Amino acid sequence: MSINLHTREGWDDLRRILDDRAADILGRLQLDMPKRGGVIVIDDPRQSGHGNFAIWLKADGLSWKNFTSGDKGRMLELIAYIKGWYHLDKRGYKEAANWAIDALGLGRVSREQLQRDRANAQTAQVKAQAKQDEELRRKQGAAFYTFTRESVPILGAHGEGTGAEIYLREARGIDLRAVPFLGPRGGLIAPAALRFKARHKYVHRDKKGRTYAESWHPCMIACCVDAGMKIRAIHQTYLRDDFSDKADIPPAPDGQSQPARKVWPDSAGLVIPLWRGEGNFSPADAHRFGLVQTFVFTEGVEDGLTAVLAAPEFRTWGMISLSNMVNVAGRLPPCCDAAIIHRQNDWDKPQAVKQFDAGLAAFRASGRAVAELAAPVGKDINDTLRGAA
Repeated sequence: MSINLHTREGWDDLRRILDDRAADILGRLQLDMPKRGGVIVIDDPRQSGHGNFAIWLKADGLSWKNFTSGDKGRMLELIAYIKGWYHLDKRGYKEAANWAIDALGLGRVSREQLQRDRANAQTAQVKAQAKQDEELRRKQGAAFYTFTRESVPILGAHGEGTGAEIYLREARGIDLRAVPFLGPRGGLIAPAALRFKARHKYVHRDKKGRTYAESWHPCMIACCVDAGMKIRAIHQTYLRDDFSDKADIPPAPDGQSQPARKVWPDSAGLVIPLWRGEGNFSPADAHRFGLVQTFVFTEGVEDGLTAVLAAPEFRTWGMISLSNMVNVAGRLPPCCDAAIIHRQNDWDKPQAVKQFDAGLAAFRASGRAVAELAAPVGKDINDTLRGAA
């Protein structure tokens, strides 16, 4: 018998086989195989961009995304995309399926073999998911340890600065020892979400996700929290040794850029809780006392702190990335009745515009009053603060 693509079970069988034989399929498509639980970032295979195409391999199979066009999917969609069928009806499913069946010799598969494969695949996926979950918990624990034990508050108890404080003050125009960061009787209330580590490891990876070097730099570390305000990841801003700006990290030998900002391990649905706003209540306490607040959402730390300078009465959270914006919109706490969302001037980046618009729609769908705020000068409101064009 052959796989019956006229039934749901037949399609499920084919998808499972494709995930089981991911290395074989990727090889036939002339693509590299990411390690289990890993990701590779490459140039678009259809020459529509550089460093904008990611492939993940997780417990539930392979997935991919073109960050320029927004095209994405699993293995079948990847075959269709590479072969030029993605624009056809149903994203070229039928064409991709026929190609895979022919390429893998699946025209004749016994019923008994399919039944064995289904049982084995279910067992293997459960084990892989358990291993993946355990690894994520380990990494989250390591992130918590780095933030709470390996780094120090961004300002000392008596206002003594750190390299991160110098960076914010000198490079970004944000003085954590001035209003609104002055507390009662001259005390300081610098954001507890920000800390500093004098020497922090930077892992250099190429386009295939392979580590090719390590280096050590000063680092501003921000905690990233879930809906329960528990630390699940860290946002890392690597700095120059003199703290005058972000670190200058050369690209990989294959041209892969090495960003000075990284999040580890996974930031989906997390936020950076930069500022509590008027009353200094946690979201849970604000809800318990029946309070409602306007929230300000920015993409990162520096623009978030700039928003705090402008409107300290509002609670301010960093969304970490535009791709996380939809996730954040889905976890707004009950005390949030309105949202002001900072829009960076990324009009020359179609995917950034698309991601922001999708996130904005998700915020509005939450039922809150929503307004967007763009910087009048420069890329973001921190550029406006510093007068940078």
